[in-house]
Amino acid sequence: MSHILLPDLQEAVSRHCPEKVTHTAFDFLTLYRTETVTDPVLVVYEPRIYIVVQGQKVLHLHDHPLPYGEGQYLISTLDLPVSGQITHASAEAPYLALCISFSPTEMEQLLRESQSASSHQARKMAFQKNNSSPISAMGVSRITDELLDALLRLVGLLAKEGDQTFLAQLYKKELLYLFLHGQQGHVLREIAHDKSDTARINRAISHLRNHFQEQFEIGTLVDIAGMGQSSFYKRFGELTGMTPVQYRTKLRLQEARRLMVHEDMKAASAGFQVGYDSPSQFSRDYKKTFGRPPQADLRYIRSMGVETYKQQHENVWF
Repeated sequence: MSHILLPDLQEAVSRHCPEKVTHTAFDFLTLYRTETVTDPVLVVYEPRIYIVVQGQKVLHLHDHPLPYGEGQYLISTLDLPVSGQITHASAEAPYLALCISFSPTEMEQLLRESQSASSHQARKMAFQKNNSSPISAMGVSRITDELLDALLRLVGLLAKEGDQTFLAQLYKKELLYLFLHGQQGHVLREIAHDKSDTARINRAISHLRNHFQEQFEIGTLVDIAGMGQSSFYKRFGELTGMTPVQYRTKLRLQEARRLMVHEDMKAASAGFQVGYDSPSQFSRDYKKTFGRPPQADLRYIRSMGVETYKQQHENVWF
C-alpha cells in the first residue's frame, strides 16, 4: 500500500487534537496525542478499534508483547487487562492515535445488512488466522488506503460548521464495514453473535470485572458462560492469553495501585480491599506485575510526580 494519505491524516488529527485527549463532537470518536514516551502502565483495553496515526506503542498481554505503530490498527473485542507503553513520541513527532467505539449490536446489524460477501467468503474470513497477535480476541493489521480515505473524511468533518452527526454516522458505518471485511474481520464477526465463544467468555469477564474483589469459585464463571468446563478454560486462554485467575489478579493489582496512588491507601489495606488475604502474596504478585514491591513502586511514582503518573495512566491505553 502506498499510504499516500497518511501524512494528511496525521496533520488532521494533530490539528484537531491539541490536548492529550480530545473527545470529539461524535460520541464514537476520540483523538489522542502525547509528546513523550511512557512507562508501562496496567490498563484494561475495552472493545474498540485503535488506529495509530504516528508513533509506536507496545502492549504486553500477560507475558506476550504486541507492538503496533504508525499505519497500523488494532481491534479488541473483549475487556483485556494489558500493560501498555508508548515507545515512540516526541514534541516534533508526537504519538497520534484515534479510537472508534462500537457495540456488538452495531456489528450484528451490519452483518445482517451487508450482502457483498458470499457465504464462502464469510466462512473463509471467520476462520482466517491472525498471525500478529498471540490471542484471538485482539489483532493488529496494516491500514489500507480505503480505510485511510474513510478516516480522513471522518476527521475532516470536525472542521466543518454545523451538526455533522448524520454524515459522521454514515462514515462510521462505512469504516466498520471496511474493518469487518478486512484482515481482522473474523475478530469482529465473533463479537456480533451472542452465542459465539467470544460472547460467552465476555459474559464471564463481565462478572469478573464486577466481582473481582470478592471471593468466589472460579468455576462459577463456567456456569455463567454456559460452556463445558474444558472448553471454557481452553477458549478463555485462547482469547485472553491468560487463565481466569490470572485475569482476576491483573484487575486486583490495577485497583490496588489506584487505591495507593489516588486515595493514599496503605499497601496492606489496598491488598485486603481488592481481595487478598495474604500481604506476602499480594506483595509477590505486585512485584511480578509492576517490577517493584508496593512501597518501592509508590516511592517511584511519587519521585516522578503523581500528576505525571496520572497523565501517563490516562493516555497510554489508546
